[in-house]
Amino acid sequence: MSLHRTTRVVAWLIATSVSLSLVSCVETQPKGGVPGDARFEFLTPSLVRMEYSPSGTFVDVPTAVVQKRDWPAVPVTSTKKDGWLILDSSAMTLRYKLHSGPFTADNLKVTWKNAGGAHNWQPGDVDTQNLGGLTYSLDHVSQDNLPKDDRDSPVNDIIPGIAIPLEKAKPGLLSRSGYAFIDDSHTPLWNAQKNWIQPRAQPYGQDWYLFTYYHDYQSVFNEYAQLCGPIPMIPRYTLGTWITDFNFEYFPNTAESRQPDFERYNQQHLEEELSRLRENHIPFDTLVLDFAWHNYGWDGGYDWSPLIPHPDKFMKWLHDRGIKVSLNDHPGYAGTEESILSHSDSHASEVLQDMGRPQPLTPTVDIDIGKTWKFSTDPQDQGMSEQWYAVDHKDGRWKHIRTDEPWQAQGFKSYDGVAWYRTSFKLPASASGSLYLWLGEVGKSYRVFVNGQEVKHSEVQWPNRLTYADITPLVKAGTKNEIALRVESGEQGGGILGGPVAIRDVAPPGRIAFDLSDQKQADVFMRDLHAPLMQAGVNVWWVDGGGGAADMPGLNKQLWTNKVFYDFTQQVSGQRGFILSRYGDWGSERYPAFFTGDTYSEWPVLAYEVAFTARGGNVLVPYISHDIGGFHGAKIDFDLYARWIEFGTFSPILRMHSAHANPKEGNVRMPWEYGNKGVALMRKYFTLRTQLIPYVYSYTWQAHTQSMPLLRPLYLEYPDLEEAYQQSHEYFFGDDMLVAPVLDASGNRTVYLPPGEWIDFFTGKHHDGGASFTTHYAVDETPVFVREGAIVPEQPVSDYSNAKPLDTVIVNVYGSGHGDFNLYEDDGISLAYAQGQYATTAMHYVTNKDGTHQLVIAPTKGTYANQPQARAYELLIHATEKPQSITADGQTISHWTWYPEDGTTLVTLPSQSIRNGVSVSWQ
Repeated sequence: MSLHRTTRVVAWLIATSVSLSLVSCVETQPKGGVPGDARFEFLTPSLVRMEYSPSGTFVDVPTAVVQKRDWPAVPVTSTKKDGWLILDSSAMTLRYKLHSGPFTADNLKVTWKNAGGAHNWQPGDVDTQNLGGLTYSLDHVSQDNLPKDDRDSPVNDIIPGIAIPLEKAKPGLLSRSGYAFIDDSHTPLWNAQKNWIQPRAQPYGQDWYLFTYYHDYQSVFNEYAQLCGPIPMIPRYTLGTWITDFNFEYFPNTAESRQPDFERYNQQHLEEELSRLRENHIPFDTLVLDFAWHNYGWDGGYDWSPLIPHPDKFMKWLHDRGIKVSLNDHPGYAGTEESILSHSDSHASEVLQDMGRPQPLTPTVDIDIGKTWKFSTDPQDQGMSEQWYAVDHKDGRWKHIRTDEPWQAQGFKSYDGVAWYRTSFKLPASASGSLYLWLGEVGKSYRVFVNGQEVKHSEVQWPNRLTYADITPLVKAGTKNEIALRVESGEQGGGILGGPVAIRDVAPPGRIAFDLSDQKQADVFMRDLHAPLMQAGVNVWWVDGGGGAADMPGLNKQLWTNKVFYDFTQQVSGQRGFILSRYGDWGSERYPAFFTGDTYSEWPVLAYEVAFTARGGNVLVPYISHDIGGFHGAKIDFDLYARWIEFGTFSPILRMHSAHANPKEGNVRMPWEYGNKGVALMRKYFTLRTQLIPYVYSYTWQAHTQSMPLLRPLYLEYPDLEEAYQQSHEYFFGDDMLVAPVLDASGNRTVYLPPGEWIDFFTGKHHDGGASFTTHYAVDETPVFVREGAIVPEQPVSDYSNAKPLDTVIVNVYGSGHGDFNLYEDDGISLAYAQGQYATTAMHYVTNKDGTHQLVIAPTKGTYANQPQARAYELLIHATEKPQSITADGQTISHWTWYPEDGTTLVTLPSQSIRNGVSVSWQ
């Protein structure tokens, strides 16, 4: 705010006479000591900040959402008339009734004019023409809870296991009403001295931002990026393809972990799987490991599981092959008491010490009772009435049962109902003090009886498993004691499913969790648990969940969790940050990327994801990652599998993923599940995606510098075209490519093409724009079109995105007309781009009136580390006719190839210094 303080004229308006002054910030002082005060700041002529403070104290520091406070002064005319304050900028007029208290529809109104006519806004307005925002996730989305209009939010969507409804999306930045509104009233403030956030003082006031515009949508993006922070550059390799595996939980020393399915699904299996992709020439960049990379499943651990016995060698094996590593992490799942770190983990003692928490007590009495249980089904549910829990109950006919697997795995496969467990144990005569029954996991609900009397036990919400009961008043030392459990079966089976099953003289220690809004806890969490893994080679954290990992009034927990992970990753690596996490509302653009969660593998869900991804740019979130193929659903129909991959190829992030059943089913998103046709399909589209990275990466620079998303709804390019607002299942991929994924099993697709001439990206067929057409696409084909005159650069085929230096660029030129492209390059991973270490190569294509065509590739400008100093260009001319002649820099080229089947011409230009330009002409 220092710039405002030196340039603005502050007006204390307490009289009723008219006064005129030029100001960019106006404060209103209350009468006669009446509490409350208002302040209005014009950050730009079309963006105004509106504050009401009950205490008269205003906020001049950044918040967890709003970053910029110093804005250039804006000429604003201030007038008082009939008790109203009237502020006029060149773009809007604001009216506020002086000394009338908090903002309401009765005392505050903003009006503006533009080519669309007169507009007005006042508090409480509901924007019915907003073009949509994003929800926190799409977890559990299926055709049953999708909205009728796929531009709306899912309905009745509840995350399974935690029973938390997913909130509807807030309005985005773009609206046909011509305004966007952000409420930052409760957001914590930045304390520069502590370099951390702190809660706002209460009672809260109002701290609002109003953007006004017409169809100049990009100006809204630019203003928002200034206000809340720009989109950073992402590592180049993240634009390559991703493979996810290990999608199951691992618990050490359990019967399940000793099953052949688990024992074979290990480090060697992963290496063989990834080698098979390379052998089939399927490019990929990143391996994501889900739960089973570590011990204790959801309950937390940062030790590698025995499935990866040599993690250092494994990560070296991956990095030697150009494969990046991402690990799943759960810093806190909303609505649960999830333990982030198991007390059995090797890091637990250090973490407790660093957090100032006591170490867990060591039991002096520890009686293992896991091996002596008997079992009986109770199909008529008569055990209670017949007192099967009684000390003298006759259980001679009951079967012996283990406590490390459900009864369904021990001879009672088909039984799903009520059952009973019984055991007895003897306490030493010397036993005294408190005693507790520990049960590692019971599925599902249960009642426990000790010596014939029922005892209350802890109710632990998923995902925690350990329960316990204080049995001190009911047990006797030096004699036999009886325990009985009445159990109702759950989804994971029934009975006692795992240890510990014991009598101990201490209660289980409290969970180890972290409040990431606490600076010390955040530092311990990241430095003790994450830094060692990053230093060993982990490149990306998959922040799965996180909505419960921060606790401060007014703070979006997910946003702050994302910031902690993103900033720490960047600090430790000294390179660009990148995470996969959930959407954290305003400010989320600063911490890419956003993954949408556990959807069902259904055609309507795929269609919804297309619309959802395209409108991500409406809140300036360009990097959205779906589970390609859907999450819930094992091996799906090949048609659906293919269409999801095709959409993923033209998405911000292409990441294959599926549900947690791998030990039994294998990775059902691997292409060989579908035989040769699956391998061929994935090879085709993973190769294409890798080749397109120069095109896509250039748009990451545009996202960073111009606040324009990679995927763009049609109305972002054609805001005055009514049809553009009706095509939610089509989008621009950059400036010049239009994508319309196939969204049902028929293979038929009706495509609308905006005005102009368009060329099919795959076949070269020409289409007139401004109209729709319907055609059939084979299962390995997808509708993608390129604007005539467009330039699309590619790189040669390679095993992964950065396998080769960009010393050869394939330049595709489409049809007639004219076009421009600015190829962006840097080292792909460092922060040096922010200091100007990057390069651009301008390309210009024109068709002259005489029918000749010319492509001019300018000399490369700029430098960066390991930059290729020479480059060859392969020019691919997409036209309907064979050229008569081709020249380069005025010299005739005699060696070029014409491909009549798709109407393309290949011209190979020799390698030369990147500081030399080249001009190619043909007719």
